[in-house]
Amino acid sequence: MISERDIAEKFSVIWKQNFPLLSPNFIRVFNETQIEVVNPNPVSTVDDVRYDLVSEAAFNYSKIIFENKIKAVDFLSDKNNLDLLIVQTLKDIGKDETHVAVDSILTENELQEIIKLSDNTLEFIDKTKGKDITFKPKLKGYGFISDLEADLSIDDTLFEIKTVTRNFKSSDLKQLFIYLALRQVSDSSNWKYAGLYNPRKGTFGKFNVKNIIYNLSGGKTTNEAFENLLNGLVRDMEIDSKF
Repeated sequence: MISERDIAEKFSVIWKQNFPLLSPNFIRVFNETQIEVVNPNPVSTVDDVRYDLVSEAAFNYSKIIFENKIKAVDFLSDKNNLDLLIVQTLKDIGKDETHVAVDSILTENELQEIIKLSDNTLEFIDKTKGKDITFKPKLKGYGFISDLEADLSIDDTLFEIKTVTRNFKSSDLKQLFIYLALRQVSDSSNWKYAGLYNPRKGTFGKFNVKNIIYNLSGGKTTNEAFENLLNGLVRDMEIDSKF
């Protein structure tokens, strides 16, 4: 099954048709004017770190700490907790049983990055002053798009978390749009706001969904833009599958 990341990075014709103003220049301006620093302690990178594992583990670690209302030091005092976290994270990022057993040992640098990234994520959540916080909100699939999990819902805002050293790029917004579109076609309510958060750089940007969709689609409503996007993706996949 194709992932939402693949959809965001491919199907360029469909994306261009539905969001013609989502251009490199828009992303440049977005990064220059809409991004704020929220964490005072960015997390630097080192060579012996598996970035996909560290990023996912830090997110899962944040979820555990937040939902169970426990202190990070208490969780880490039991080595079994950390082992279970890493094994589950390896499965989340697509490692099979053979690789899980081999790859489950962390380096000290990896462990420290997981802790620091998680600290930043929990600090970010605290600073939002949100009351209704959900990690991994579930979304019903559409056509060839399977049921998905987004990253973080805080009140009326959906955040996509990108633990990267780069600036945000168009595919990050596209991935958010996929989640927003799925929510809209399967639920009577949608998130009013959406945003991107990077715990490694300690930066985030938040925007009004209705406004950004209107601007990037050339004046369409969110209903029209998201329905056109999903239907266009499904048609394109159906056509490709015939040849």
